[in-house]
Amino acid sequence: MRFSKKYLFYLIASCVFTCSSVLAETQCRLDAKPGIGALGRIEPRSRVIKVSHNAGPEGARVAQLFFQEADSVQSGAKLAVLSDHVKRKTEVQAAGTRIKVLEAQRAVEQIALTFNQKEHLRHQSLEPGAVSISLIDAKRLAYEQSLANLKRLSAEIARAQAELKIAEAELDNMLITAPITGTVVKIFARPGERIGDNGLLQIADLSQLDVVAEVYESELPQVKIGQTGCITASGFKRSYRAQVRELGFLVRKNDLNDTDPLADRDNRIIEVRLTLEPEAVADLQHQIFRQVKVRISP
Repeated sequence: MRFSKKYLFYLIASCVFTCSSVLAETQCRLDAKPGIGALGRIEPRSRVIKVSHNAGPEGARVAQLFFQEADSVQSGAKLAVLSDHVKRKTEVQAAGTRIKVLEAQRAVEQIALTFNQKEHLRHQSLEPGAVSISLIDAKRLAYEQSLANLKRLSAEIARAQAELKIAEAELDNMLITAPITGTVVKIFARPGERIGDNGLLQIADLSQLDVVAEVYESELPQVKIGQTGCITASGFKRSYRAQVRELGFLVRKNDLNDTDPLADRDNRIIEVRLTLEPEAVADLQHQIFRQVKVRISP
């Protein structure tokens, strides 16, 4: 079957028009007017969380690390064990043993108290002159001493139980767990190394990505929640759609600067957070904090 040149030209033109229409529907344009332009950065919706230790000002050294970069972790999963874990575990066992010893002493003292109380009451009930006053006083003193010893042991047990709780809390501090379900994006301390100011590692939920746009304070009144935006950057294969979800509260100096040498580098901005379309997650999850250009449609 043969087609005329005119018909073939018509098919090609229709295909080009259709493809252009589909591409126009799926992609946005930064040069669209009017709009609010800004620089932004890619961030996970969960933010990037720095996970550190709670071992006190003296710091801590990593004994075991159970995950590597790019590993997925569940909330509450054990990330690392610190070097003092064995020591703290021994202290917990020692505190528990001390409580058992004190409880055994209290049980013995309770038996002695019961006996001394009976002896005291029996001698108190005897007829005057049947026994010496010194013996009666001795029985009363033995009873009072047993009573005081029992109170002392009860107080020591309460103190030992409090010390056990402190030891258990310090033992828990020797384990570092994941605060959220997400991906380990960066590790700063490995086994044998001391955890520094950067913490142990960074974790983020990469299933949802945002763009944080630095909007000039004078243009913020034009930005509303629900407005659509367009995001692109050098090297992107396509632009991505986004939607304004949060408006910041603080006015401050900008963190991101344009490459234009004449651009103002001391602007007053407010952060506006936009949610990226789902298609952007697979393409941009390895570009966290990447600087992008943003245009928000009015």
